[in-house]
Amino acid sequence: MSILELNDLSFSYKTDEEETIGVKNINLTVEKGEFIVLLGHNGCGKSTLAKLLNGLLLPDEGTVSVDGFLTSDESNIYKIRSKVGMVFQNPDNQMVASIIEDDVAFGPENLGVERSEIVKRVEWALEAVGMSAYRKGTPFKLSGGQKQRIAIASVLAMKPDVLILDESTAMLDPQGREEVLSVVKKLNADGMTVILITHYMDEATDADRIVVMNAGQIEATGTPKEIFSDKELIDRCRLHPPVCCGVMHKLSALGFPVEPVLTDEEAVEVLCRLR
Repeated sequence: MSILELNDLSFSYKTDEEETIGVKNINLTVEKGEFIVLLGHNGCGKSTLAKLLNGLLLPDEGTVSVDGFLTSDESNIYKIRSKVGMVFQNPDNQMVASIIEDDVAFGPENLGVERSEIVKRVEWALEAVGMSAYRKGTPFKLSGGQKQRIAIASVLAMKPDVLILDESTAMLDPQGREEVLSVVKKLNADGMTVILITHYMDEATDADRIVVMNAGQIEATGTPKEIFSDKELIDRCRLHPPVCCGVMHKLSALGFPVEPVLTDEEAVEVLCRLR
C-alpha cells in the first residue's frame, strides 16, 4: 500500500531576475515500510523534492499525496506534517531547548498532544535512538552523532509514518554516521517508511530502492545492485559508487570476468575467484 504518491510534479524557484527549475515531471510512488535512497549531484533537486513531500514547498504543477491527503489543500497541512517528519543536515538548527527531554517534547506539544501522552512519546523516542541516559542533559555537550540522534528522536516523538533524512549524516564523522544509520535501519525494520538523501554511496547499499535524480528529474530507479551495475548511468549522473563496486567496474574494463558488488565481503569473494 502506498504512503506517498507524486504525479507529474513540478516546482520552480522564482526570483525577479529568472526562474530556476527545482524538479520537473516527477512521478513516484513510495510504499509503506520502504527504505528509499535519493541520490544525485548537488543541485539536482533532491532537497527540493524532500520539502515538497511534507508541504514545506507546494507544487507549481502536479500533486503530492501523503496517505491520501494532498499537500496543495491547506486544510491537510497539519495532518501531513504529523505524518511526514524531516531531519536536516545540521542538528543544531533543529534544537530549541536547553534540556534534551524538553527538546524532544517540543514537537508533540505543538501538535496539541496531551501531557501524559507526551511523556510516553519522549521516553519511547529516546529509547528508540539509544539516548535515554541523556534525557536530563543538554544537547550542546553531545557529539555530532548524538545530536543527530536527538534530532531524530524529536521527529519520532511526533509519531510520523514517514521519516525523511536530508543529508543528515553529511556533517558527521564515520562513527557518527554509523550511529545514525543504525537507528534509521532499526526504525525501518520496525515498519517506518524511510527516505534518505545522501552523498555517501555506501549508505545506499541497504536500500529497498534507489532513486537517482539529475537536472530536476528522475533519471533512474532500481535496486542498489541494478543502479550501481550501470556504469553509464553512474558516469552520466556524476555518481561515485561504493569503493568495492568501483573496483569491479575498473577490473571489468580491463577484461576481468567480474560483476559489480555492494560490500567488501562480496568483493573479497570475487577477487579470490580470480586467483
